[in-house]
Amino acid sequence: MADDVIEAPLFPLNMVLFPGMAQPLHIFEPRYRRMVSDSLDSNIPFGIVLALPESYHEHEVPARVGTFARIIDYMRLPDGRYNLLTIGSERFEILEVRQTRQYLVGKARIITDEERDIPDLAQLTAQARDALEEYLRLMLTLIGSEDREISIPHESSELSFLIAGCLTCEDSEKQELLELRSVSERLRKEIALLHNATQELARQLKSDLLGPRDGDRASLN
Repeated sequence: MADDVIEAPLFPLNMVLFPGMAQPLHIFEPRYRRMVSDSLDSNIPFGIVLALPESYHEHEVPARVGTFARIIDYMRLPDGRYNLLTIGSERFEILEVRQTRQYLVGKARIITDEERDIPDLAQLTAQARDALEEYLRLMLTLIGSEDREISIPHESSELSFLIAGCLTCEDSEKQELLELRSVSERLRKEIALLHNATQELARQLKSDLLGPRDGDRASLN
């Protein structure tokens, strides 16, 4: 399957979708209404790809790697717009982009992680789970959520994509994570990103708990 070349609609967006990630979408442009209609009729998923910085309206330049979005629920509105609930499935690499329809179509090949039997993968996975738990705990505390039940997967690849979806880093960094073909390298990068993000959240939380300093209060008067 990974070696098969398939043709699928492409949906360039200012976001990166990861496998297993739920993504609601509001479809309003006529070209993408057609794309959704075609996808529903053919039961073929469309590929969500990051629109590169040189993109502009109706001349989007897609990143090389994206993720197929499968429609799991939808509502077609009276004026033809769609509200969709999609979930990321397989990653793919674009081999060729064509403008044969109102929207972009790509010849693509599904990609998977290449490595097997990694000696330190179990340790990396445990470290990543701990780092994600701490990051989410601080995030929930900072936003004042009372929900502390966090379900975190144990499977390494699934965990790596969950972390990537939770991170609030730049889209370019998320795209780098999506394109990696090594789950161990992806986890190592994510552990570092989580530690940095957790330190920043801890500083924000400490600042909120301490409140404004006297000098800060004086400057606001």
